[in-house]
This record gives sequence, structure tokens and C-alpha cells, in this order.
Amino acid sequence: MKSLNFQAAIIDLDGTMVDTLGDFVVVLQHTLNDMGCHPIEIARVNRGFIELTVGKGTEDLLRRSLAHAWGLADDDAEVAAQVPEAWRHYQQHYTRLNGQHAEVFPGVVEGLQKLKAAGLPLACLTNKPTAFAQTLLERKGLRGFFDQVFGGDAFERKKPDPLPLLKTCEALGTLPARTLMVGDSSNDAQAAGAAGCPVVLVTYGYNHGEPIDRVSALAHIARLDELDLAPPISPGR
Repeated sequence: MKSLNFQAAIIDLDGTMVDTLGDFVVVLQHTLNDMGCHPIEIARVNRGFIELTVGKGTEDLLRRSLAHAWGLADDDAEVAAQVPEAWRHYQQHYTRLNGQHAEVFPGVVEGLQKLKAAGLPLACLTNKPTAFAQTLLERKGLRGFFDQVFGGDAFERKKPDPLPLLKTCEALGTLPARTLMVGDSSNDAQAAGAAGCPVVLVTYGYNHGEPIDRVSALAHIARLDELDLAPPISPGR
């Protein structure tokens, strides 16, 4: 891809840097067991289901997982009423298991090294709760690359709303138009477009089971280290 010139980069976590589907499956199955689900219901929440579901925050994931396990609609009142209890169980299990069934994607470490070598400040922006994101990055040896880490509970709204990107640009001290967003889904592309950030999408992520090449982006890359970056421009330009 052609050389890109930016002030900073914002990078998504799940599906972009780390394959966390294994974590989600194990944690959600423990959570459903705690909620009294039958083994057959628990087995419905598998890797294939999670790949279609993950990306819009923990509450959404829990609501959709409960509905799927129980064979109910996502907006069923009974499901909504059980989400707070499910969250309590989920939080306990995720705190214990975070990163144990997850792997860093090939090219991610090299890509982050490349970004830092180009002199770009980096932020991780994810819909995963901030504490979980911080711990995952630390356990996978990635935390040191990032100047800022923001999760889905850091701001009033989550991606695909543009607010998290705008707030992250403020924290980095950079202009949205000169801040690259790297993600794996239409969620990231929609948020970036609304915030005025250029976006590059990786082709190996989740994207709710839809082909990522159908989502408009500056580029689609098979590895994070395929990014070709020019030296950063000054914030005033």
C-alpha cells in the first residue's frame, strides 16, 4: 500500500490485534452455566456465534448470548432483566480468564514496532471494558506500545458512535483528519467516517461475519505490519 502520513494512530483490540474469540466462548459458557442454562443451551454459544456477535460492547454481547441460548429475541424483556446478573458472573470469569484462550495475530507486534519507529503516538480504542483491555494488553506484551488505552466504559457512547474516536484524538492532541484508525469491522469504519478519521481495515478480523472488503476504507491489509507509514506530520498541519 502507498505510504501514509499521519500524526497518530488509534487501533482496535479484539479481532484487530488479538484473537479473543476463545476467551469469549469460555467466559460466556461459564456465565451461562451460572445462570442455570442447560448444557445444550450453553453449547449454542460457540466460536461461530461469537464471531457474528462480538464488537458492540459487553452488555450487547451478554444480551445477545442470553437470547441465543434461550431461543428468545434479542429485545425480549426477560433477557434484558437478566443482563445485570449475567454481567456480575461474566466480570468474575473474565477477570480470571482474560487472555488465557487468546492469541496475538501474526504481524501485530511487528506492525506496532513499525508504527512506533515512525514516531506515531498510539492509542488502543476498544468496546471491551477498559480494565479488561488494559489487562489483556499487559498479558500479551502489547501495553508498552500505547500512550492511551480507552475501553467501552471510558466515554458516554461506544463505537460505532464517533465520540470515542473524537475523545481519543483529544487525548492524543491530534486532528481527526490526521489520525489513522485501524480496525477489523464496519463498527470501526462507521465510527471513523463519522469522526473524520481515515481508516484502514484488517482482513482477518470478525466484522459480524460479513466480508470486510465490502466496507469502504483507505486500505484493506492482511497483516498489521503491511502499513507503510511516512514520518508523522506536525499537529498544526
